[in-house]
Amino acid sequence: MTEINFFQLPHLTAEIALAEFEAGRLKLVDLRKTAAVVASGHRISGADARDPFVFGHDDPMTDHDGPVATFCVHGHEVSRFGCALLMLHGRKAAYVQGGFEALKAAGARLVACA
Repeated sequence: MTEINFFQLPHLTAEIALAEFEAGRLKLVDLRKTAAVVASGHRISGADARDPFVFGHDDPMTDHDGPVATFCVHGHEVSRFGCALLMLHGRKAAYVQGGFEALKAAGARLVACA
């Protein structure tokens, strides 16, 4: 089994993640809990959303062959868990430092939640 150091996972700044995402070279995965999404009222346009309580080994994202960056509200445990899970499946993954809040501050295009 592959061993991954949870405290030394690859990470990207929000600015770099956003530039790579907008250029089509990176997939963003929103792992914010439903309550956090509702509280913010917004999602990042074009980002894939996953419920962090069910994101697991059988998620289709684990088969994605391009680079992926995960984010939660602030870029801590939830986004790191998602990054580690993807890495266990051999995906090139990182988490976004500062999470959704940093991406929003970096100028991510937001869409209102329905």
